[in-house]
Amino acid sequence: MFWPFVLVASVAIGFIQLGALSVWVSVLSLALKFVLLIALVSILIYLCYRYGSTGK
Repeated sequence: MFWPFVLVASVAIGFIQLGALSVWVSVLSLALKFVLLIALVSILIYLCYRYGSTGK
């Protein structure tokens, strides 16, 4: 009875770790998208000021 419990517990721990890694992948993916969005907006603003119409 001890070995089936150890087997089930180890599988459960593995699934918990896999779920935690899945959450980290989701969080880091969202953070990367946010950083890329901020970078693109910053580049767009820079280009608008650099080459945009300034009234000269």
